[in-house]
Amino acid sequence: METEHKIDVKQALRVFDRATKEGKKLDDGWHYHGITASTDFDGYTVFLSTPKVQLSIFFHNKFTVDYKTAFELEEFVELLKRLDKS
Repeated sequence: METEHKIDVKQALRVFDRATKEGKKLDDGWHYHGITASTDFDGYTVFLSTPKVQLSIFFHNKFTVDYKTAFELEEFVELLKRLDKS
């Protein structure tokens, strides 16, 4: 399955919002149940990351996702789903 079909940007943004509200703020961002949420200097780009995957969401909901294996990406997508539901 293509990467763009696996990432639900609206869901990721909901998780980002939840992480910034309920997560623990540290120097590198908000930590929330295995995910780190952060922004660039102007707040237009948001990042959600785990040790193995980084999702960058840009203006107009464009995004990139960096990962090494399809399994790592699948784990990340499942984590987003769980955090969005809980």
